[in-house]
Amino acid sequence: MTAPSADADADDVGLLSAILTLILPSGGDPAGLARAMLTRFGTAGAVFAADADELSAVVEGRIQVVVTLPLLREAAIRLMRTRIRQGNLLASHDALMAYLQAVLARDTLEQFRVLFLDRNARLIADEVLAQGTIDQTPVYPREVMRRAIRLKASELILVHNHPGWNPMPSREDIAMTRRLEQIATVLGLTVRDHVIVGNGGATSFRQAGLL
Repeated sequence: MTAPSADADADDVGLLSAILTLILPSGGDPAGLARAMLTRFGTAGAVFAADADELSAVVEGRIQVVVTLPLLREAAIRLMRTRIRQGNLLASHDALMAYLQAVLARDTLEQFRVLFLDRNARLIADEVLAQGTIDQTPVYPREVMRRAIRLKASELILVHNHPGWNPMPSREDIAMTRRLEQIATVLGLTVRDHVIVGNGGATSFRQAGLL
């Protein structure tokens, strides 16, 4: 990871410094530690999502930091989840993408999850249905549809991540999406989108014209 630029990351340094000032004993160097974390991970968001072992190495084992930052990340994710539950999810694309990137962008294993929506595109549930290796996750259409029927969902948003690389869909991703879309149609369900999340952002099949 390259060192952060002075202008773009001033706010990140300030945010992390303020948090570190609250959780570390007096007499330390919160700003210096914040800059070290940003040099290693790049952004404040990446710091919050960092692996505990990697984070511990950068902060030299300061347990307060290693414990507190993941808790703050989880609190932020729960806040975003609450917000996307409050209305039509399809009309809140930016909020949805921000939520999915917060949840998945730094995961080291590939996972497949589904957002189940009612007929008004309100979120019923967000569930992980499969988790695999660093570059492959088995997807079982029967399990997806069974869960949708049990939850009385009308619409689905498929989501998976590409750990450590770009979020562009592969041929396999496109084929799998079309298969799920066909099965869903037979059952009276609608696949509204498939979002792929990577370290470089996220790709929406709907916005890319693939659905």
